[in-house]
Amino acid sequence: MSRKESAFHPFYERLVAWVPGYVIGPLVLSIGLGLIFLGAHYAAGDAKIFRDWSWLLALLITSAMLALYYATYTLRVLLPQMSLRLALRRGGNDEDVSASDSIFMRPLNTTLSDRNFLYAAVFFGLLNCLMGYLFGLPSAGAAEKATLMFGFFLAGFVCGMGAWGIYGVTVMVAAFANKAGPSLDYNAPDHCGGVHFIGEGLVAFASVTLIVGVMISVYIHQFAWTHDELWWVVALQWAWIVFPYVLSLVVLVGPAVPLNEALRRYKVEAEAEQMRKSDAIQRQLDAEPLDSGKRKDLRDEFTHEQNIRQNLYAMGTWPHGLSANLKYFGIFAGNVVASISAVLGLLSKSAHS
Repeated sequence: MSRKESAFHPFYERLVAWVPGYVIGPLVLSIGLGLIFLGAHYAAGDAKIFRDWSWLLALLITSAMLALYYATYTLRVLLPQMSLRLALRRGGNDEDVSASDSIFMRPLNTTLSDRNFLYAAVFFGLLNCLMGYLFGLPSAGAAEKATLMFGFFLAGFVCGMGAWGIYGVTVMVAAFANKAGPSLDYNAPDHCGGVHFIGEGLVAFASVTLIVGVMISVYIHQFAWTHDELWWVVALQWAWIVFPYVLSLVVLVGPAVPLNEALRRYKVEAEAEQMRKSDAIQRQLDAEPLDSGKRKDLRDEFTHEQNIRQNLYAMGTWPHGLSANLKYFGIFAGNVVASISAVLGLLSKSAHS
């Protein structure tokens, strides 16, 4: 596998690669995108950026871009651990690491290519503009409306890359899970076959998606749309509010499903093997009289096999684990509470229309 295939460096990271340090570049670009919109909208006319909530749209653009950088960093942390887990079962040398990389890195780089990222970003950017137009722009000058549409496009552009990234992660983890069987280990301290670290990464992806989602719901509620009296517009607003929450659940559960299948298959096969060994030992103990030394050895071996079965029984088959699930659902609950005002606001508008 080539060096290019073994690395993941999307174009939005390369844009800031010249800035020293990993954090400063993403901060500059993310804040810059929000300020570009806010400055253009303010300069467009008599725009009241705090009264018309355009400041929140700028913050949404910045936060979504930072969330994308954070998710990319989290993904990069997962990659060497995935490679190492597959390589150790092969032998662990450089050739094994390279072969292990190709299992999941090739589909990752193919799915999350720069071209595909841009296609998804432009699609969601235009779709977000369409939604803003259908929701109804307030009465304002043409320049103000144009800058608002520019802001909608930027927000959709950035969020579109995040949405496509969720699909790419699902494809990558599925490829890993398809070959993960020999690398799973019931003795792993995470009690999850050694893949709990992937579940932690999925929780991080889902959490940042939720944070962006609650900002979207608040903005939709607070902005002065002019078509709120139409039932189908209210339905579209609901759909646009719910969509990030759906994406959050998709990235949490979707990639975990093939891992769950691999873990369950491994657990059943390993337990069947231990049952055969235990039964064979038991038959030896029952078959004929044995001297005390031989009987003690067989009993010790039988106890060892039973301990293995206990470890197998205790092994989880979902990569998240209880602590990760509690962490996610705590964030989910907090975001739902923060979004209640938006939902009640839409209900109130629809009730009075």
